Amino acid sequence: MTFSQIQPVSLREQVVEQIRTAIIEGRLRPNDHIVEASITQQLGVSRTPVREALILLEQDGLVVSQPHRGCFVRTFTPRDVADIFTMRTTLENFAGERIIDHLTEADYQHLEDLITRQQQAIAVDDIQVRALDMSFHQYLVRKSQHELLIHNWQQIVAQIAAVLYLRAEAIPDYDENLAIHDHTAIIEAYRQRDLSALIAANRRINLRVAGECQYAVETALKARKS
Repeated sequence: MTFSQIQPVSLREQVVEQIRTAIIEGRLRPNDHIVEASITQQLGVSRTPVREALILLEQDGLVVSQPHRGCFVRTFTPRDVADIFTMRTTLENFAGERIIDHLTEADYQHLEDLITRQQQAIAVDDIQVRALDMSFHQYLVRKSQHELLIHNWQQIVAQIAAVLYLRAEAIPDYDENLAIHDHTAIIEAYRQRDLSALIAANRRINLRVAGECQYAVETALKARKS
């Protein structure tokens, strides 16, 4: 029997994951003040890894720092949402250009298995639905083996997850099965090795989701002002 080597995880990385998850799940809300002293007390760490984590989260676009005031959870605008999803479209279409002629039946089986798991999660209202959604796209992006592409895509994933949470709040009866149709269309384009169809599908899907998230952001901004 062989074992994989255990990778050490720094305190900073653990703090990053804790704060990122709190933002994505809505436990830290847009414009909330992130109080270093409170986080250090709750996590049982010193201020150094917390400060380092906040710097990384600001680079990821989830946190903003204000001189003499501290760090706050980023508030998204409709323009921010448009920028995020147009960038996502560009990155995923670039990935498609690199891999569309190279996917194997094993790749398609893995993607279809993810869709099946997503359908099962939707049926029981499992919170893992959006994580499975992202896993589908992440698999395709990682197949590109283009490190800069992968890095940039990962950098916007948390922002996408945060605005998707706002969408879930603004549209509580949102039909998660739309993502199943989206993923099925993407797989079909890959199977046909039809780059034009893939590009069109990615643009259509991201334009629709961006519109939904812009509505959610506008709703949240109105609620803050009222």
